[in-house]
Amino acid sequence: MSFRFTFILSYFGNKLVRSLRFWLVKINALRVFGTALGGSLRTVFHAIRRFAVPPNRIRSRTCFPTWNARSRAEVAKLGDCAKKLLFCEDMSDVQFAVGRDYGAVKIFPAHKLLMGLRSAVFHVMFYGSLPDKCSAPIDIPDAHPDAFANMLSYIYTDMVTNLTHDNVFDTLKCADKYDLPLLVAMCTNVVLDTLNLNNCLQILDNAVLYAGPAPKILEKCLALIDQSPLTIWQSDQFCEIGQEALQAILKRDTLTANEDTICSAVGRWATKMCTLRNMDATFANRREALGQAFFLIRFPLLTDAQLLDEPVKSGLLLLSEVLDISLCKQGTIKPQLPFCAEPRRNVLAEGVINFTIPDVRELQTKPAYSSPVTIRKLLWRIVIVKETVGSSAALGFFLYCSGFPKSTSWTCKVNAELRLLPWVAAIAPIEHKMSQLFDENSCSWGCSEYISMEDLLDPSNGYVDPGDFSLKLQVYVNADLPVGIE
Repeated sequence: MSFRFTFILSYFGNKLVRSLRFWLVKINALRVFGTALGGSLRTVFHAIRRFAVPPNRIRSRTCFPTWNARSRAEVAKLGDCAKKLLFCEDMSDVQFAVGRDYGAVKIFPAHKLLMGLRSAVFHVMFYGSLPDKCSAPIDIPDAHPDAFANMLSYIYTDMVTNLTHDNVFDTLKCADKYDLPLLVAMCTNVVLDTLNLNNCLQILDNAVLYAGPAPKILEKCLALIDQSPLTIWQSDQFCEIGQEALQAILKRDTLTANEDTICSAVGRWATKMCTLRNMDATFANRREALGQAFFLIRFPLLTDAQLLDEPVKSGLLLLSEVLDISLCKQGTIKPQLPFCAEPRRNVLAEGVINFTIPDVRELQTKPAYSSPVTIRKLLWRIVIVKETVGSSAALGFFLYCSGFPKSTSWTCKVNAELRLLPWVAAIAPIEHKMSQLFDENSCSWGCSEYISMEDLLDPSNGYVDPGDFSLKLQVYVNADLPVGIE
């Protein structure tokens, strides 16, 4: 009995020992294999376990399933991740069909979360009490595709790289509609940076249209019209503005133009509007084209001769209306007039004249004049001339007044500051202050030797642009009320 038990124990004991020895050899081989790969046995087991995980679990842990590990490392920052999603269908949950009113529809993929975070309008649209759950693209017919792309670029990246003068007002329209005030400010700055006397009339219609979200554009346009009336009223562009823009101009109490100049320009505008509408330029049609703008002309400020001249010739007034205005001005019977009789406060006391010379090396002894600026009904310009002093040359810098066309005995006391603005911002400008009495015979004051040409062109002084040798000059003018001018 004991012999049989010993035999059985010995038999199974040998089997167990051989099995343990077999598995120990296998485990030792796996350890050697793992060490050779640069890891431990645990590394090998974890690798085997990872490959055994279903593919859907691995993908669910990855934010960007189609990107490799290097791409994920490059977009570690949240802002960079948002940039990657711009115009990307990856994870997009909404689409916009934009531009039907402009003749071409473009589809933009987007992400509700980002849109709702940046815009209160989109937040209400997607997460409000009645969110839009339609799976079809959201139709936005009144937005230009380029402007909508600019808005998306701002929402996703805080930047707009394609903001141009052709699409800036369309972009401003989108920014205002979807409550993006910082994008509105960005568009406003783009317009203001290039707004000048040559393009202010072209911009004025849009400036009036968007006066609510961007009032600074309209303010600057009208300020330019205030300061340089002759250039504005006599230009062909004046006849192309809309009726609301015309009303915005005529409402101004600070226009420096005389009322007869205003009447002449408004008459040409009314004739042009009749032509554009394929109507005869009759009295009734001109009145219809002008609308409420007609009553903003201050006819009582005209003399009797002026009333019978331009207003009657241009078809703005009937002879009976001219008679009523004359009676109101001179007679004892004063009929009720629908026109303002108060003079405009066209006595702008101060202003700044800017003048950029393209290449100061080409400056000759013949004077160069800046564009005029109207201050106190007088036209003021910067005059630059190259003066010869012995064997050297100097820059002559003057303030010039062309006077008043209807007076030959005017005088005006002026305090002015002549400035040379260096190209290098760290260098202080060269300034020269003066106080002079301007009149018909002494209409130009300044410095004949403001700075030597040698010092001016010396690159180390930083006065001129080293690229094109352009020079910037400026004059600040503060004028008293002129004497001898009506």
